[in-house]
Amino acid sequence: MFGWGNGSKVPVPNVWFREKGSNSMALKQLADDLYILPGLVNVYILKTDAGLVVLDTGFPGRASKILDAVRSLGKAPDDVRHIVLTHCHPDHIGSAAALKRETGAIVWAHPLDAPMMEAGTTMRDGMCPSPGWRNLILSKILAGKVATVEPVKVDRLIEDGDRPDFAPDMTAIHIPGHCNGQLAFHWARHGGVLFPADAFANRRGLKLPVATEDPQLALASIAKLGTFDFDKICVMHGSPVMQGGAAMFRQTQFDTFKKKGS
Repeated sequence: MFGWGNGSKVPVPNVWFREKGSNSMALKQLADDLYILPGLVNVYILKTDAGLVVLDTGFPGRASKILDAVRSLGKAPDDVRHIVLTHCHPDHIGSAAALKRETGAIVWAHPLDAPMMEAGTTMRDGMCPSPGWRNLILSKILAGKVATVEPVKVDRLIEDGDRPDFAPDMTAIHIPGHCNGQLAFHWARHGGVLFPADAFANRRGLKLPVATEDPQLALASIAKLGTFDFDKICVMHGSPVMQGGAAMFRQTQFDTFKKKGS
């Protein structure tokens, strides 16, 4: 949660219900094996030799839209074999339990966030707003908005450096800061595809998320992402960057926090 950058417009307080009732989301193809279901939180669908993979599931109530997207590809719900959850915030795991129930898919997550997902709890205390008045307002609006979701059983744990068996050319990257058990993924195809979870968003440029658990750890995790080669950035909030992603990333000054004494 708290993924919107400081360039975004402030959403209305009933943001969850607005996404839940939206009919404007349509599946879009980004590459021959990569699709996006856009929304307040993007959902990505990957075609692999092991079946379809769904990366994050959005807020509660979005499972039916994900399944409609799957059917639009000429696939059935049970063709979804894997659900990968980047972190435990409600806008990423909200529909995971429903989607797992409808598909029988294997759910993957980092061991630090898996217990929270299985308990249906979504947020740790002490989130720190990122710089900017919009982030301050949004963090107040969103704090505690969806404190619990339907619990989901995590079947497989995935840690830093792991390569899941459904995509041997994909590498998991542990990037705590925004959320302690947050995972990004680097897919070594199409010139390199980075899925940065909520390390940053794309709102009129790459921006820090609205809030983080540990700002300095979040910045260190962003620096870690910079060690990977990629051309495309599939953000969870905002539009994906389909070319020149590495250059855009390296030109961005993410550290906008006030320093002591300044």
